[in-house]
Amino acid sequence: MKLETLIAAAALAALSVPAAAAPVVWIDWTSGTPGANGSASGVVDLGAPGPDASDISVEYAGEIAFIQTSGGTNYWTGNPSPYVSPEVDNAPGTPDIIALSSATSKTLTFSAPVDNLFFAVVSLNGNGYAFNEDFDILSYGCGYWGCGTLTKEIVGSEYRLIGSGEPHGVIRFNRAVTSITWTSLTNEYWNGFTVGTYGAAPPIPEPSTLALASLGLLGIIAAARRRRDA
Repeated sequence: MKLETLIAAAALAALSVPAAAAPVVWIDWTSGTPGANGSASGVVDLGAPGPDASDISVEYAGEIAFIQTSGGTNYWTGNPSPYVSPEVDNAPGTPDIIALSSATSKTLTFSAPVDNLFFAVVSLNGNGYAFNEDFDILSYGCGYWGCGTLTKEIVGSEYRLIGSGEPHGVIRFNRAVTSITWTSLTNEYWNGFTVGTYGAAPPIPEPSTLALASLGLLGIIAAARRRRDA
């Protein structure tokens, strides 16, 4: 293989390396109103002291069977944890949760694009969620209410997370998003969810930045060619 081809391939590979596993920052649900037309608000605190523009505000719209924003039963338990995987170092650390019970549509909206959006579920008991975004299942296992499995089905433009038994686990959406919409497939006494992320999505480079990067790559290839031909 030509030297310039190897250099170009290496540079492209470096640009496409996925994010490494890191601690997930799980949302702090700060307020919510249960009911058929429920709503909730929360924040993903990215660690800067005090209010910070890099923190991500989250709004939820849809039915709420109940919500925990400050204390309550910690349903995010299990040993070993069904929420930990090579991609997720830590389970949700507080009892914060939104519980769902109706086969209706729900939407999460984020104040900034979120990459590596993790969605943790409690007790998706013979039920399922039909999302408008593709996802990967990262983990599932035995949790607070028992054991079960999670599988994915693609039906038309829907990406369905299907529960069998009493699954508890985590999925990750495949691209940066500013909102997620899903529908519970059946009514249920209740199942629950929360969300987290490594952080905000990196900004998309301006065309001028991409052009400069391309010129830099061409310069590296040209220099290597001159050294080879010397």
